[in-house]
Amino acid sequence: MLYHYTSERQHLPKILASGVLRGRADNDQERPLVWFSSHPFWEPTATKPRWLGGLLANQTFEQYREMAGCARFALPADDRRLMDWRKACKFAGIPKRDRWAMEETGIKAGGNPKQWFAMAETVPLSELRLERLSGDKWEFVDMEVEA
Repeated sequence: MLYHYTSERQHLPKILASGVLRGRADNDQERPLVWFSSHPFWEPTATKPRWLGGLLANQTFEQYREMAGCARFALPADDRRLMDWRKACKFAGIPKRDRWAMEETGIKAGGNPKQWFAMAETVPLSELRLERLSGDKWEFVDMEVEA
C-alpha cells in the first residue's frame, strides 16, 4: 500500500467534506499532484513545522501527533496512475534544482525519495481506505460514519 499522510484535525475534515484528494502545486508554473509515500508508518516529510511566537519552528513527530493528530489514506501500490518521484517531478514541471533541494530537505527530515510517489488526477475517497493513528497503531476509519 501507499499512503497519503495528513493531519487529522486540520486537513482531514476538509478532505472528507470535499470527497476527494486534490493535488497541489507550489506555484502556478507547476501541475498539481497528489503525493503518496510507501513509508509503512509515517512519512517524515509529512511532519510540518508550526508557527510559534512569529517564527516557523520544526516539530518532532510526537509533537505533531499531539498537536494535529495523524491520519492517512491508503491506496494499492499497483495503481497504474502512480508515478515515482522523478517522473512525477518531471510531469509537474518541477525544475531539477528544485527537485534536488526538496530531496535534500526531505532526506534531512528522515525521508527517502525512493518512497515518494504521486498521482496527477484527483482521487475520489471511495477509492481509498482511511486510517487514524491511535497510540502507535493505525486503525481503520469508516468514512461513511466520519463524514
